[in-house]
Amino acid sequence: MHLCARRFGVVAISLALASCTTTPAEFNKKPSAVSKAALCKTVLETQDPAFQLQLASELSRRGMSIPECQQMVIQQQQAAAVLVGLALVGTAAAVCANGNCGGGAYNPPRRYPGNCQYDWQYDAAGNRCGHRSAMSRPGGW
Repeated sequence: MHLCARRFGVVAISLALASCTTTPAEFNKKPSAVSKAALCKTVLETQDPAFQLQLASELSRRGMSIPECQQMVIQQQQAAAVLVGLALVGTAAAVCANGNCGGGAYNPPRRYPGNCQYDWQYDAAGNRCGHRSAMSRPGGW
């Protein structure tokens, strides 16, 4: 459940940052209501030269230039990438915390419980084990 919620959050954040643009209708309704980030992203992405000129003049009125907008958009993209990376790392950590990482705990090899694991050893009475040892039996111990 938490994994799905995290994935949904990552997608929502990515889409929110990616769709941070404005339309000509929204811009013409109230240019001052459009955020600087939306203006910058739109002025860099629009293919309409007349709309691009309107956006550039609004940016100029707010004291921003196109190179500043390019830098702002790059920083937003980097921030989005960091958020996605953190969400992925957090998801991986949550999955591993639930024991789904593979590997598991180290289990040392079991020790032979008796005295006669090998032919050359001696039993509790001090006699050589020989063919009575676990190594000599079919299937071992």
